[in-house]
Amino acid sequence: MVTIDAGDRTLHGVLYRPVGPGPFPAVLYNHGSAPGMLNQQAFEVLGPVFASRGWVFFAPYRRGQGLSAQAGRYIGDDIADARRRGLWQGCAVVVPLLALVWFGVLRRQRRATRLAAVVALTLCGGFATHVWAQRAGAATMVRLLYTEQFVDQRVAFDWLWRQPFAQAGRIATAGNSFGGIMAVLAAERADYCAAVDAAGGAESWAAAPGLRRLMDGAVRRARVPILFIQAENDYDVSPSYALSGAMREAGKTAAVKIYPRFGQSRAEGHSFAWRGSALWADDVFRFLSEHCGG
Repeated sequence: MVTIDAGDRTLHGVLYRPVGPGPFPAVLYNHGSAPGMLNQQAFEVLGPVFASRGWVFFAPYRRGQGLSAQAGRYIGDDIADARRRGLWQGCAVVVPLLALVWFGVLRRQRRATRLAAVVALTLCGGFATHVWAQRAGAATMVRLLYTEQFVDQRVAFDWLWRQPFAQAGRIATAGNSFGGIMAVLAAERADYCAAVDAAGGAESWAAAPGLRRLMDGAVRRARVPILFIQAENDYDVSPSYALSGAMREAGKTAAVKIYPRFGQSRAEGHSFAWRGSALWADDVFRFLSEHCGG
């Protein structure tokens, strides 16, 4: 276990190193949103894969998760709270509107008309409040990923940069799901040599316009090349295509690889980022070698 003094909090992470004194190229791996120690399953698979290829694998836990659970609130709890607030805010708008329509128009209609209208309005109102709640949660997610979650990644990056076993100019970043988003943000804001985004934003892309704007801006301003990888049965492969296309429009270096179905469900497709390492390893390490030297 690695301990990082972040001033007002202490972060922890896990480290896998190749055999030998080094220094070695290194990857800072950003975990997803899974609560507790669930991300450790991915680290225990990915760490040996990177170490066997001659790369240091450093996976810091951001505040509120895993080994850093005591360093702050879990981002998932903050998002859930925002959704609940959004739900109540939506109800506060929708319910009075429904009442206004009822008392102003519908109560004077025939019974069958009133019944059909009530069903339609209830469905529309429920959908509207659901969307309100989802947008509130997405806005909180974007804010936290861009601010305090990225701060934790930056602290971990600075720690790794100072280590004698890591080659300072050959540090890449990668991540899955939320961690893929973090890798994209880091490509714009930190001195990595390359980034690998595995399914970043796949679960929230369609419902989070703020996230789409954030990631689109980040890739257009990216300072390093980015490789986007997903299985075709992930929740949504649009992020990989859209972001790699935006990078190319901006004159940046990007590559995208969509692999065949992995498992039977969308959740299994999303887990390809770590369970499918035997399938993507050659492509990822070829990309890292090309852009990080070696």
